[in-house]
Amino acid sequence: MKITAVRTKAIKIPFFKGEVWSGGTRYSAPSLIIQIETDEGLIGIGESVGPTIPVIQTVVDKEFAPFLIGRDPMELESILHQLEEYSVNWKQIGYYGMAGVEMALLDLRGKILNTPAYNLLGGKCKSEVAFAGYIFIDKPEINAEEARQFVAAGYTELKLKVGRDIDLDEKRVKAVREAVGPAVKIRIDANQNWSVPTAIKAIRSMEKYDLQMVEQPTRYDDIDGMAAVARAVDVPIIADEGCATFEDALRLIDKRACACFLVYPSEAGGILKAKQIVDLANEAGVWCVTGSWAETGIGTLGNVHLIASSRNFPFANDTHLNFMTGDLLREPLVFNQGKIALPHRPGFGIDLDLTKLDQYGNNFEREMVFYDPQNPEFQPRIGQIL
Repeated sequence: MKITAVRTKAIKIPFFKGEVWSGGTRYSAPSLIIQIETDEGLIGIGESVGPTIPVIQTVVDKEFAPFLIGRDPMELESILHQLEEYSVNWKQIGYYGMAGVEMALLDLRGKILNTPAYNLLGGKCKSEVAFAGYIFIDKPEINAEEARQFVAAGYTELKLKVGRDIDLDEKRVKAVREAVGPAVKIRIDANQNWSVPTAIKAIRSMEKYDLQMVEQPTRYDDIDGMAAVARAVDVPIIADEGCATFEDALRLIDKRACACFLVYPSEAGGILKAKQIVDLANEAGVWCVTGSWAETGIGTLGNVHLIASSRNFPFANDTHLNFMTGDLLREPLVFNQGKIALPHRPGFGIDLDLTKLDQYGNNFEREMVFYDPQNPEFQPRIGQIL
């Protein structure tokens, strides 16, 4: 079997409402859908997400595709090694492209071997995967009502974006806690927007509301600073932006800077590299959850297979699917009590709707992730709020 074509499609799915966070406001989910075709009619499907889809598409189409055409898709390790060596001087943007290519190759391998992708990752550890109710920055009463709706739908964990205004954040966390009661887990995410002293002050002001964890309170590259925060507060710390790669994970473990890694297959360079981080974390006694760049149902299924094949995902994971006005799957993924059932079809179990692919790919325009179009003068203040 040989690879005969690599086809990409940049798509953008609008959100029901803007997602306001410390770094800007998002109104859609942009991503790159990758289809790898073979001379025997099998097609592997993957998804790349990240900060700049047009650049990622150029990387896949112009830089990576020549390494794939004519190759046996079962030569996965050899292909990925070549792509990694080739992109060594632009590693991080290369990883976003590699993640989608690798997912499509894993999907192909599962179809060739007639087995679900989780069997290629170590086998099934769980039959369903839990996700958190995602709550973005808004008025306290609006966030409280969103929290009630998630809990009524069966979600047991909530994630709140914070980081623009500490006083408002405390009111929001208080309102959500009062709305959902003591049994629901609440974690907050500052997206590295606090200085070290501010992070300590902010967490101490909100920990009385029984926070489960606090995500990336300080700059991604200030590991010593995050370690200082972790020592100063009682709430466990999650590394997000600071844990993109395996090398990042090693540094975080060395400094004992956090209790949990937020793992992104997109940033790690693919599901297999993400699994290396997860296995390392397991050996070091660090928990894991998956992050989200706003994957469609395709990328979400990739995350589901990764999570279901590991014992080291004790908490609910991230997804933006509840904000999207549509999806690319013929049948949208169903959240039952906040959980998605593990599919058992070959590969990742993706049933791509080509009509929807065309619909959401028409007139693609890039949306800037770190920007607020309603407030052009807005500037994210990474690690600088005093």
